Amino acid sequence: MFKPSPIVLIVFNRPDHTRQVLEALKNNPLAIESELHIFSDASRGPKDDASVSEVRNIIRQADGFKEITIHESPTNKGCSLSVLSAINYILSLHDRCIIVEDDILTSPLFLDYMNQALDFYEKQENIFCIGAYRSAFKMPSYYKDDVYLLSRSCAWGWGTWKKAWEKISVDPEEIKRDLTDPKIREEFAKHGEDWLRTFKEDPEIWDLRVSYGLWKSGMHTVMPVNSLTQNIGRDGSGVHYNGEAMKTNLGVSFPTVLPKLIPLESVDEGIRKAFQKFTHKALWRVLSVKIAKFLGIYRFLLRHLE
Repeated sequence: MFKPSPIVLIVFNRPDHTRQVLEALKNNPLAIESELHIFSDASRGPKDDASVSEVRNIIRQADGFKEITIHESPTNKGCSLSVLSAINYILSLHDRCIIVEDDILTSPLFLDYMNQALDFYEKQENIFCIGAYRSAFKMPSYYKDDVYLLSRSCAWGWGTWKKAWEKISVDPEEIKRDLTDPKIREEFAKHGEDWLRTFKEDPEIWDLRVSYGLWKSGMHTVMPVNSLTQNIGRDGSGVHYNGEAMKTNLGVSFPTVLPKLIPLESVDEGIRKAFQKFTHKALWRVLSVKIAKFLGIYRFLLRHLE
């Protein structure tokens, strides 16, 4: 008998985003058959108290799912530990899960896609996870399938299996040590130069650690050609993401039919090169961001010009 994968939703201090994300998930036909686990991190101090309290009031009133379990942390864990500990906990109870953060809007087809793909690719040992977001890189014209592989994680709506999760290391000291090696840095950057910029800013951020872990293990992520999620956190409200690492698809138009799943054995070299080119930043762009941050106008520009 089919049983949908449990959903992990990570929330913190963004009530408006949380409300939108819950509503979008609820609009999935499979929501009513799915268990939802909501992990709420505690306040960092007085500046977060009111917003965290509002978020917790919102999640306590959530409905539309088979079962809702709320996990409220009594102390502030921070973004990375909140995500990683939530995944570890759910995968200690289940053999798979779907992960969504509080700034990821999902298509009404999101849960169908995730569950079908988790079933379809479960026995492929080279697959680490299922991603739901397609970055705004130019897909090679010859590629006609609905899904493809990349050797990197997809933090904006994804799912994985316990057996795959246990194969990778997310030890921050390991990635700090490894990425001091120029040869490793060069090879890792072939799957997205944005990660090297992220490493420079925050080497312990969870999605970098997951991405490096799966790449080092020789595994891949299944991605859809047409995105089934959209990031609504490009407003300066997030703890980590500020839009500098990589351009995103704004105003995503979700597909009306599910992607056709096919066996995927290796990363298409044309797609890899197109994605690496997409993540490359010219020196003038890097310097302009640094100047804007120095002048204190970067967040304003991020909100109003993108």
